[in-house]
Amino acid sequence: MVNGGFFGNISNTIQLMKSCVKILKKDRELILFPIMAAIFVIALLGIIYTTGSINFSSDNEEEMSIIPVAILIFGANFIIVFFNSALISAALERLRGGDPNISSGLSHALKHVHHIFFWSIIVTIMGLIFAAIKANGRNRGGVGGMMTQIFASFLEAGWAMMTFFVVPIIVSENIGPMSAIKRSSSLFKQTWGNQVAANFGFGIFQIIAMLISFGIGWFFGLINGTFGIAVGLLCATTSISIIYTLEGIYKAALYEHALGEKPLEFEEQDLRTAYRTSSAMA
Repeated sequence: MVNGGFFGNISNTIQLMKSCVKILKKDRELILFPIMAAIFVIALLGIIYTTGSINFSSDNEEEMSIIPVAILIFGANFIIVFFNSALISAALERLRGGDPNISSGLSHALKHVHHIFFWSIIVTIMGLIFAAIKANGRNRGGVGGMMTQIFASFLEAGWAMMTFFVVPIIVSENIGPMSAIKRSSSLFKQTWGNQVAANFGFGIFQIIAMLISFGIGWFFGLINGTFGIAVGLLCATTSISIIYTLEGIYKAALYEHALGEKPLEFEEQDLRTAYRTSSAMA
């Protein structure tokens, strides 16, 4: 039975997350990929800060050179995309009957590092374009500015859906990012149509995880402020890493389904109802 409406979306996502949890229980080390990504991004920020390449204390955004900022964003995007590629590579290996580990995931991502590099450039450019459009809307103000920001948000959402399968395609089919974008768009349209039924699911769970982590940190903060902050950050990091890992497994499973395969641990009906076809919305 296909659940409809907002609560139906959440129900479908919960069912899919249960299947993702089964895989994560078999390969608990997969959670290390997002943790490593976070560590490397923090290290990059530390290097940029200590070298003084960017003046973070500047109150005037115009005083900050766009080049070092763009390099910082690219570096962070490359790190995130690389470890996400490693995560999805390991998830695909498990879904295809293999027994992945950290080494196999990183090794597979390294084989496609040239495609990951160029895809990170594209991600950075598009991110800067969306940010520039939104900034223009904020500066304009009024109804026109608000409409500009809404328009940018729609563009960003459309781009996210069109490129949903880019990383799985890169690591699985070894093709360049431009070809991967075209193939991702084609797979998305031919298999599920335009309406994403569970698009808010993981975001909602992230918000819940952050609120719970904040609550735990606040509770222990009553005993000691520093200890409360440390506990809250630890809970937030762990919970977000788990959700991020589950999302990577989820994306790998949907990609397999798009190819006509039946991923292990997943029910075909659950995958089919993760996206709703246009005709179902009519």
